[in-house]
Amino acid sequence: MNANELKLKLDNKGDHPICSDSDIGYVTLPLLMLSQKLLTRIGDLLDRKYKMSNSELDVLASLHSAYDEKHTLTPTKLYERLFFSSGGMTKVLKKLEQKEFINRLNNEEDKRSKLVQLTPSGKDILEKSLSDVIKLEEAIFAHVKSDERKSLSDLLFKALDGVE
Repeated sequence: MNANELKLKLDNKGDHPICSDSDIGYVTLPLLMLSQKLLTRIGDLLDRKYKMSNSELDVLASLHSAYDEKHTLTPTKLYERLFFSSGGMTKVLKKLEQKEFINRLNNEEDKRSKLVQLTPSGKDILEKSLSDVIKLEEAIFAHVKSDERKSLSDLLFKALDGVE
C-alpha cells in the first residue's frame, strides 16, 4: 500500500472505525511504514553491496563512536547501547570477527570478558557503507524540503521525548 492509498483508507475510516475518537493513525501508521521501508531498503543495500546486516553496521558505528581513541567497548556495553540480547550480540560479533572488522582483546579490568575493538578494515567498511546509507536516505527524502525535514525532525524528537 502506498502513501496515498493509506491516507485514503484512513480518510474513509467512517465505514469501519476501529477507534473513532482518535486520529493518531495518521501519525503512527505512516511512521511505522516509513521506518519499515527505510530499514528494508538499507538492509537490502548493505547485504547486496557489503554482505553486511543492519545489526552489523550498528555495532561498527557504536564502536566507532566509543569514547576512547581505540574504538573499544565491552560486549555488555554494546548490547546495552543497541538493545540486543546477549546471544544476539554474540552472533553479530562472531560474524564481524570472521570478516576481520573487529578484534577481540583481553580485558585487563575483567579477565572473564573480552573487549571488542574496531579494526582499520572495519572502520573503512563503516565509512563506505554509511556514506551509501546516507545517499539512500537522501534519495528517499529528496521530495521533502529542507524546512520540512527540520520540522519533521523537531516533531519526532518531541514525540520521542514524551516516551522516555
